[in-house]
Amino acid sequence: MEILPPRTGELIGDSADRRIELLCDDEALHATWSRFGPRRNGASLHVHHHHADLFYVLESELTVSVGLEGTVVVPAGTLVYASPMVAHGFRNGADVDVRYLNFHAPGKGFADYLRAGRDGVEDSFDQAEPPADGGRPPEEARIGETDLLQDEIEVHELRLEPGDVLQPPAAHRRLRCLFVLEGALALADDVLAEAGTWVRLSEPRQTLACAGSEPVRFLDIHV
Repeated sequence: MEILPPRTGELIGDSADRRIELLCDDEALHATWSRFGPRRNGASLHVHHHHADLFYVLESELTVSVGLEGTVVVPAGTLVYASPMVAHGFRNGADVDVRYLNFHAPGKGFADYLRAGRDGVEDSFDQAEPPADGGRPPEEARIGETDLLQDEIEVHELRLEPGDVLQPPAAHRRLRCLFVLEGALALADDVLAEAGTWVRLSEPRQTLACAGSEPVRFLDIHV
């Protein structure tokens, strides 16, 4: 089991208006935690040919473009899924910091692309300008679903009350990760994961429980 408490991921960049930490670089999933300052641009419209791109907004709101014309303001607690070849981009359109998670499934070199940018080295990545026809229909994107099941990834936002226990899934994928949003989660070997903690489970079929007297809310990610 790998546990990353808040602000202990691999540092990609840290400045007044931007901090990015790498949480997972398994070939099946590359995950980052990001803070963007007010009105900071993220990425212009682009497509990924061979992987899906997901965002989960933790604090404030993220402005997301989907397709060549559509833009939506995504509030905290919202999941965004852009399937391969769906044009998308993002920025912080608010006057306060935004914090969010970003998932690439499968990774397709995203982690090395970030490291190369940090270290001043050129590197390629599965990202391109949208094709002339705009790419896949923007309707293939998903915004606001708390339970997402796709070929590349599944994400569930779960809540356990004090005393609740979540039994292992009957079927599982190779990799299972967790991100604690609120409260504290009890893991194997009496390990506690508090809010803001990223967990990569060594055994996907693991029992989880609410720790303490307050509910716990977390993302359960399978790839």
